[in-house]
Amino acid sequence: MTSPEIASLSWGQMKVKGSNTTYKDCKVWPGGSRTWDWRETGTEHSPGVQPADVKEVVEKGVQTLVIGRGMSEALKDGIQGGQLDLDC
Repeated sequence: MTSPEIASLSWGQMKVKGSNTTYKDCKVWPGGSRTWDWRETGTEHSPGVQPADVKEVVEKGVQTLVIGRGMSEALKDGIQGGQLDLDC
């Protein structure tokens, strides 16, 4: 099973093939997608993506992970020293 494709992307709007939802930010994984609410894990532009954000999609079977940095590339990836500790 593969992750759904991003059908369209513009400032503040993302559409995923197979979903009627228009997302501001989203997570996709094999067989699904959902809104990415940064408040759930304390994600902010800096320090960036939190391990719990990544852990969720890895546990759903993602083998290759792409972390978008946003239209202005302001979102940090949260990776320290080239590794992301998923033990959270």
